[in-house]
Amino acid sequence: MKANSFRNRSCFQRAVTGLAVFTMVASLLPLPLLAQDSAPSAKSSAVKTAPASPAKDDVDYPKLVIGPGDLLQIQVYGENGSSGEGISVNTQLPTEYQVDSEGIIVFPFLGRVNLKGMTPVQAGEHLAIELSKPRKVTVLIKESNTYWVSVLGNVARPGRYQIQGKPSLLSALAQAGGPLPETDYGGAILIHEDFKTKLDLNNYLQGEGKMKPEPYLFPGDTLMVAKSGWPSIGEIAIVASILASAAVVTVELQNLHH
Repeated sequence: MKANSFRNRSCFQRAVTGLAVFTMVASLLPLPLLAQDSAPSAKSSAVKTAPASPAKDDVDYPKLVIGPGDLLQIQVYGENGSSGEGISVNTQLPTEYQVDSEGIIVFPFLGRVNLKGMTPVQAGEHLAIELSKPRKVTVLIKESNTYWVSVLGNVARPGRYQIQGKPSLLSALAQAGGPLPETDYGGAILIHEDFKTKLDLNNYLQGEGKMKPEPYLFPGDTLMVAKSGWPSIGEIAIVASILASAAVVTVELQNLHH
């Protein structure tokens, strides 16, 4: 009798534990789907379907130009000092210049010089002409205040990154360390000017065969990588363990009453 009672209690415990785990999983997993179905109009209004940026095949990427807030590095060749290659360099002049809100720097011997909208090459030529003696001037944008993109959300290193070359979707993701586990690959959002475009990262990071053309990220764009609303395996395991322990305690209490 005791052996049968023990077997019956063990079977009952397993049944209660399995029911508890099943109930937990069934109650947790559909939540994201129910949330999506409950507000379709809000989601459709928030994410516009207009293309955020051209694909790589037909892009006309904007040039790197000087803008307000940029930090410039300017070297003047042709007077004092030496570059080590037989080219004289003016070492008496400062080399870093902050562009003000109007696109103007204050340069020795010239005063206020407007460089807004010029490329570094154009700015160097402009300064060389403005100086009284023939000189060669090089201008580099050390830090740009406008030529950057942002990668946010469920990535290893979210933040703002200065553009180098022509950043494609994958190169921007790589710079941010790539998507983390539990990423909603189908729910990424690319914000370009006034438009939000939903991107399916599965087209670029999953599967095999010919890949769809990547979109470029333009200056000021933001890529938002969403985290999946589904519970992770670790979260399911923790809740299942708690429920299983509670089920066992319930069975033990019932046996004590008998």
